[in-house]
Amino acid sequence: MVEENEKFKFKYDWFSYNIPNWETHLHHLKNEKINVLEIGSFEGRSTQMLNENIKMTGKERQIEVMKSISLNALTKLNHESKIKFDFIYIDGSHVASNVLADATLAWNLLKDGGIMIFDDYEWGRYKEEYNNPKIAIDAFIKCYNPEIEIIHKGYQISEIDDFPGHMRQIIMKFFGINDYKILL
Repeated sequence: MVEENEKFKFKYDWFSYNIPNWETHLHHLKNEKINVLEIGSFEGRSTQMLNENIKMTGKERQIEVMKSISLNALTKLNHESKIKFDFIYIDGSHVASNVLADATLAWNLLKDGGIMIFDDYEWGRYKEEYNNPKIAIDAFIKCYNPEIEIIHKGYQISEIDDFPGHMRQIIMKFFGINDYKILL
């Protein structure tokens, strides 16, 4: 659980309900030497949870914060870094064109067998679908379908026992809906 302390005062909690899913699907990364990329941060609840886990490893000085528009930061990482990430969390801009750019650029940075989580799949704040993430995430999945295995969609969990190691995994979560579809 992400606890408030004197340094972090949170106004909203749009993250804590995700922790059980993260723990289920990311447990194999615990106590491992991994690289994590988080794109976007609202109040920092997910960042705080990741930081708490990193502190337990004694590696908190190895965190690099890139204050930049995600398109610029991801382009820089793609061109200048040889790092591949075990886990990527996409929660930046919710405008569809930005989400699609983030996903495509981040995909190149994900290790084979890595996990990518999209936040706010069903976030429908605006009536124009191009202002919401869903259309971009759906397009990304269609484009990369041969390489993707969806291991979670909605609040139910899909466990995959015989998952081919060469494929990448994506966790998709719906935000605030009651449709519990599992796609395998």
